[in-house]
Amino acid sequence: LPRMDLRKDIRRLQKRYFRHFPEEKAETGPFTEFVARFDGESLYDRKNLAGHITAGGVIVSRASHRVLLLKHRQLGKWLQPGGHVEAADDSVLDAAYREIAEETGIRSEQLTPLTFPGETALPLDMDSHYIPACAAKNEAEHTHHDMRFVFLFDGDDDRVMIDRNESDAFRWVSLDELAAIPDFRDLAPRIETLLGEADAK
Repeated sequence: LPRMDLRKDIRRLQKRYFRHFPEEKAETGPFTEFVARFDGESLYDRKNLAGHITAGGVIVSRASHRVLLLKHRQLGKWLQPGGHVEAADDSVLDAAYREIAEETGIRSEQLTPLTFPGETALPLDMDSHYIPACAAKNEAEHTHHDMRFVFLFDGDDDRVMIDRNESDAFRWVSLDELAAIPDFRDLAPRIETLLGEADAK
């Protein structure tokens, strides 16, 4: 069993998220309904075909303001590091840190959450999206209820060590390039705004 109360953690994050993005309450309804319907292990159990909670970590180079993307082996898309919450994770945020380390070799101590003034680490995006069936993993089609955190990276952009089981390649893109990718269209301007505030400090 997880060491955390996952439902409580998610609801706490959602409450803070909607404080900044109240207009998203309606469109994130499926996410909220999923959390209301399930609890405990069923929130992250991969056998739950109603879906499961996932966590992503968008990594922004503090020096260049470029964003790290991985070529996802299964989906064939350029995405941020991320994946399923697991029983050993202390929180959704902890899952994001773990996924980043596993998929890029970047350690949590090299990362600083990018968030609003006065806030601690907070997702800057939350959604529910369809995942097609994968015969190789013996997984049926399902839904990922996903929270994406954004981090400033203080390390060397060239020292990324991708997991070849998960990703085929990596690249760093500008915020303009990021905004042109449908999966990041809404997130890119939020990152740009918060980077401007961080630089102004």
